[in-house]
Amino acid sequence: MEATVRNLIHVDSTRMNIHDIVRELNKNVGTTIVQSMAGVKDRTSPTKWAKPDGPEPRPDVETRLRLGYRVWRTLEQADGKNLALAWIMGANPRLNEELPVLFIQKNLARDVIGAAEAFVNDTFAA
Repeated sequence: MEATVRNLIHVDSTRMNIHDIVRELNKNVGTTIVQSMAGVKDRTSPTKWAKPDGPEPRPDVETRLRLGYRVWRTLEQADGKNLALAWIMGANPRLNEELPVLFIQKNLARDVIGAAEAFVNDTFAA
């Protein structure tokens, strides 16, 4: 993935309104996965956060949601929606066979972004 595209995805994930990010994630990966990314117990939270006048997630939750969006967009941009979803929810050898969604939930940005970019670039360095 070109540095320009990678930087644009980062800028979008930083500048976008959190309600727009959650709405986009809900539409593309589903509210259950968004709930998992966010690390919250209330399964209705992603739907509430997606409303323009809805509540804002806590700052730590917002950080995880922005990371999840960045990971999803990196993969979606390169390989499409279906593959991006499968990657986020599948055991990953670059992440010790754990699910990338759990790395998002733990806010392990360096690990999960590195693994996503390695996948997109077809390299082994994560």
